[in-house]
Amino acid sequence: MALAASFLRFAVVGVAATATHAAVFALAIETTRLDPVVATAIAFLVALAVGFTLNRRWTFRSSAHPLLELPRYLVAQLVGLGVNAGIMAWAVHAQRWSPYVGLAIAIVLVPPVTFALARWWVFR
Repeated sequence: MALAASFLRFAVVGVAATATHAAVFALAIETTRLDPVVATAIAFLVALAVGFTLNRRWTFRSSAHPLLELPRYLVAQLVGLGVNAGIMAWAVHAQRWSPYVGLAIAIVLVPPVTFALARWWVFR
C-alpha cells in the first residue's frame, strides 16, 4: 500500500510540474520576446525544480542533502526524456502510427520508469 501511495503522490507531483512548465512557458512567450525554444528551456528548469522539491519533501520525504540528490534527479528525468523520445520514434517512424499513439504509450510507460529511478536511486 505504501508503494501505491508513493506512486500516487509522484503522479500528482508530475501533474503539478507539467502545469508549471506550461504556465511558465505561456507566461514567457506571451509577456516577453523570448524565443519559444529558450522559453521552454526556462520552463523545463522551473518545472524540474518544482518536481524535485515536491518529490523530495512530499513523495519520498528524503532527509539527505539536496545537492547529493539533485544530480541524480536530473539524470532520472533525462532518462525519462530518452525513453519518451524512443517510444515516440518507434511509434511514429517504425510503426507509422499517429504521434498521439506514441504519446499515449509514453504516458503509460515513462512514469513507472522515472518513479522507480526516483524511489530506488535518487531518493533512496
